[in-house]
Amino acid sequence: MTMPSERTRNVLQAGAFLRQLAASQTVPKEVRQEAYRLLRHYPTVSDVEAIAEHEERLQALTQSAFVRPYLTSQIEPDWFSGYPLGPHRI
Repeated sequence: MTMPSERTRNVLQAGAFLRQLAASQTVPKEVRQEAYRLLRHYPTVSDVEAIAEHEERLQALTQSAFVRPYLTSQIEPDWFSGYPLGPHRI
């Protein structure tokens, strides 16, 4: 079972990877353009944090075993150590 922290890390790392692709001059122009196009509508760190915080509040309010957060608001800086441009923040 995938944990909220793993899911959050992978979503944010995918955004960081798209940033790397869009910025790399060694990647074909068509790939850079597609990465940029996808990144324009990709969730930012702020988006992910906001969604996770809403989910965490909902879980706290309901106290239900059936309500589980899909993401986490606890974002670790070391998740981006392999991505020099860092996460998608725009």
